[in-house]
Formats: sequence, structure tokens, C-alpha cells
Amino acid sequence: MDYKPAEKEMATDDSITPFSITLIAFLIRSTFDSCSNRSSNNVSHFVREGHEEEEEGDAYNEVNPNDEAPTQNPLDFMMSKLVLLVSHELSLSGGTLLLMELAFLLRGVGADVVWVFSARGQEAVDTALKADLIVLNTAVAGKWLDAVLKEHVADVLPKVLWWIHEMREHYIKLEYVKQLPFVGGAMIDSQITTLYWKNRTKERLG
Repeated sequence: MDYKPAEKEMATDDSITPFSITLIAFLIRSTFDSCSNRSSNNVSHFVREGHEEEEEGDAYNEVNPNDEAPTQNPLDFMMSKLVLLVSHELSLSGGTLLLMELAFLLRGVGADVVWVFSARGQEAVDTALKADLIVLNTAVAGKWLDAVLKEHVADVLPKVLWWIHEMREHYIKLEYVKQLPFVGGAMIDSQITTLYWKNRTKERLG
């Protein structure tokens, strides 16, 4: 699993910039590509749908060279996808606000977004198993995996994108990070924080 740093401004500014949207889209797509438990037929069908729409558009739309090219949303590929957002709290802290912005962006392109806050029970498990993508927000949310999913953890790890904001020693506990090497992708707010987490996680896990 690769650790991928996000832009540094995301660590200090509680808003998602246009460039950050593109970066998040890249990381989400990378997570999809790394999901070993996703069927290759589903992925290819998704790609084919995009080509079909493009070909149909060429058939009945004349291209005027003077027209401005339509701006494509980098998250368009998330249309109709089920996304589970997991947060350990619902405060107005920076991490929670960023996740809320991501929820609005995903809803804006037609994704089905479900937000859970330390949710337990069969409904949370069923949603996680059906989800196309699971975003764990903050390091602390890592404990949700084993506490809630239990024997189903291995089934969902390949479709987990872990969004880490923290850079303090007490957040790098074994109960939080033991599944970090096995998730589909990790998005960390800066290069410095990425290196810190990579080194400290290796120390924790031996």
C-alpha cells in the first residue's frame, strides 16, 4: 500500500481547493484500481459506459471549434457509486469539515453517500460490504474497522481510502494503525506528515 501525500495547504486550510479535488479524485481512483476484491468485469463495464457516452455524443453533436470545451469534474467517475464515510466524531474540527465538503462534492456528481459516526450493528456492516469506497477520516477512525466489521475486515480493506490529518505521537497507537498497511490507499495531508506516519507505523508494527 502506497502512502500518498496531499497538498500541504489541506493541512492548514479547512477547505478543499480545486487542485485538491483533482488530487482527491486521483487517490480515490487509485484506491479503486488497487481493490483486489473488485470484479474486473465491473471495472471494464464502467470504462465501456464512458466510451459509449462519448461515441453517442459524437454521433449527434457537431463540434464547433469556437465553443469552449466543457469542464469535466474529476469526480464524475463516482456517479452512482456507494460511498461510506466514517468519522469518529461530528465536531466542527478541520478533519470533519473537510470530510463534509468531500460528501457534498461526491453528492454533486451523483454518488450515494452514507455517513456513519462510530456506527455499530448489522446495518453498518452491510453498508460497508456493499460500498464501492470507504473513506476513513482521521487516524482514530481506524479502530472502527475491527470494532465493527470484525471478521469482515479483510473483505473491505482493499476499498478503504484512509484520510489522515493528525501528526502527534498519541495517534499512532497499534489499535489505530494495525490495518493501515493493508488498505487500498492512504491520503495524508502533507509530505512531512506522510514520512512521519510511514516511519512511525513501521516502528509500531515491527
